[in-house]
Amino acid sequence: MTGYPTAGSPLRAMLDDTVAPNHLPDVTWLRQYLAAGAPAGEPIMLSLGETWDHTPQPLLDALREVPANSHGYQISMYGLPLLRTVLKEYVADTQRLPRSDAWELAVSWTGTRSAMRDFAIYVAAERARGGRPPGSVLAVAPAWDYAGLTEPLGFDTVYVPFDPANGGSVSPEAVRRTAAGLAPGALSLVVINAQHNPTGANWPPEVVATLVETALEHGAAVLVDDAYYGLCPPEAPVTSALEILLGHLDGQRSPVPWLGVRSLGKQFHCNGWALGAVTAEPALLDTLVNDLRPQHTFNYAVQLQWAMARWLGRPSEVAGYLAGERAATAAKRAAVLDRLPEEVRRRSIAGPSAPYVLFPVPDGLKVGDYLRSAVLDCGVLLSDAWPLARIGDAGEVPDAGYARLYLGPDQELLMAAIDRLAGARRGARVGAARGAPPPPFVATPFVHTRRLFDAL
Repeated sequence: MTGYPTAGSPLRAMLDDTVAPNHLPDVTWLRQYLAAGAPAGEPIMLSLGETWDHTPQPLLDALREVPANSHGYQISMYGLPLLRTVLKEYVADTQRLPRSDAWELAVSWTGTRSAMRDFAIYVAAERARGGRPPGSVLAVAPAWDYAGLTEPLGFDTVYVPFDPANGGSVSPEAVRRTAAGLAPGALSLVVINAQHNPTGANWPPEVVATLVETALEHGAAVLVDDAYYGLCPPEAPVTSALEILLGHLDGQRSPVPWLGVRSLGKQFHCNGWALGAVTAEPALLDTLVNDLRPQHTFNYAVQLQWAMARWLGRPSEVAGYLAGERAATAAKRAAVLDRLPEEVRRRSIAGPSAPYVLFPVPDGLKVGDYLRSAVLDCGVLLSDAWPLARIGDAGEVPDAGYARLYLGPDQELLMAAIDRLAGARRGARVGAARGAPPPPFVATPFVHTRRLFDAL
């Protein structure tokens, strides 16, 4: 089985370092659990969207064949031309983009987060030239950590509220109401995450179109985050936000800046490679990669880019691999849901377009307390339904009422994690030492903080 950190594993090595690997509470809990002798067994890591294996073998094999000149800096800030060329064709084919000069693509080799941050810096600078503050970022709640990279730059975050537990996606009406509640000129950036993290919903085209129209009406920039696009099952049409955006522009130059990012690490289980696609209009992309990007990085990791180019150059194998991964994820999703108590399963959220299951924590118990207890007493590391370190006003973190379980590891490991949590529900030793409540599976409504519903 994969996912268990064994003695001598990289995880234990990082946790046993003489410095704290990071400031997240997860690290503190893991260290405490291991210091107690891992009483429930080796930790099961189901918080990050990361498996640390399952990488396609041909992709790994390609690393043995990289040319000798791949181990130094390269001259192009657009990425290795070999990868850029094949990746542009791959994105055009899979996301149904026109072959035109309306868009250009660069390789991201430091993860898509850094590309998003460069774009936010660009947007803030453009507004500053007009004498305006950075403004507001519009995203759908719950959301990935867009606030974590934009708020330090002076933006604030406004959320379109919806209850994922009711099924479907956010409504176009909710998008319009939220935007209409802002002061004129305040909206500066609209985020579109059509394969939604964390709920796994594949947003209908009309929702994406409404977000695009809202941005254009308010003169706001558009950020398309396609982190999970390649994981969406083919049974239903996959909504391509970039296709909708470019179709709306109809070959004309956009009146607002826009950027699309797509992760390759999520598709191919190689998040540590930090490779992805960055798409924008040619002039904007040139500014991002040749003016802003050199402020913090050079072109490196070329050996990884070369290997990825070789892998993407085998389209039938890539398609077969992704089909297998989608089928495996669907089977694991079904198995996890089937293992949950019926009253929890009814309130669980498990859309087909992201590898997560969200389940409700016990009524009256904060998610943070539940996550802590799950680690200290069960050795199971989960995450909040809001997968971020902070959000909104300083220190304000909404309690969504749901924990997020990552479906990437092998099914046997997922079942072991559910059994540990279910064993805690039956009341053995969980929380006894501290007099804390156990982390049972108990249904509870999806709860937002008041702030998230201000727009309603």
